[in-house]
Amino acid sequence: MTRGEARRTRRALRRAPYGLAETITSAGDKPVHALTSGELQGPPELVFVPGLGAPGYLAPWARESATWTRATLLDLPGWHAGRPRSCAATLPGVASATARWLQATDRHHVILVGHSTGAQAVLRTALQVPDRVTGVVLAGPTFDPAVRTLSALARRAAPTILHERPAELLAAGPSYLHSGGLPLLRFLLSALPDRPEDLVPRLTAPVLVITGQHDGFAPPAWARHLAALASAPCVILPGAHNAPFPHPRKADAAVREFTRTSCRPHQ
Repeated sequence: MTRGEARRTRRALRRAPYGLAETITSAGDKPVHALTSGELQGPPELVFVPGLGAPGYLAPWARESATWTRATLLDLPGWHAGRPRSCAATLPGVASATARWLQATDRHHVILVGHSTGAQAVLRTALQVPDRVTGVVLAGPTFDPAVRTLSALARRAAPTILHERPAELLAAGPSYLHSGGLPLLRFLLSALPDRPEDLVPRLTAPVLVITGQHDGFAPPAWARHLAALASAPCVILPGAHNAPFPHPRKADAAVREFTRTSCRPHQ
């Protein structure tokens, strides 16, 4: 492959469906878009839920995981023409839509992988359908208790963004633009007061916590606290809030080790 061909391939992977296969499933009379790659070689399989409805930035991680199992990235709430298509643009809405999709597709032995507000959502999903969940991965789990207001979030944003990669904007930006703005803000406001520390101890499935070294929204101390509540391992990646985007192999390696040592299918 020439350098020009390699550049074109990289650019194509930044646009939907990001090198993944798209399916649409009716779940609770709502269409849920899913982007899938890989073959199920025995349980478990991975189901990714992105933060604030922007699936593109998690695609490199999903493609990496697809080398050893089936990996599915849910496009929730499904921004289109300024309206969420699959569910309400709220934390409970995304959590319930994920649960309905697992039921509609008859998924079992699933490791739920949520990033940012997606981590908050999969916590709730795992509590709604525990019989379908083999493990829960909380990546960049928002929000540190000190960041649960818009003003505090803004103060943490600048130093965090300084450690992010510019390419992340190309991966996530189109989804944010398609949200229409206000729905995205409502989604964020629904997530800010959430208290994941109250839900983590209620999980019956094993947990893995991942965050970035320079993540100001889910800093390492907060990630370690959540991990301690679940007696779970905590992995710190290089980078900031979206650390799995520039480091998909490291994120995938953490999940593979978690799968090998902690996750066992329900009998």
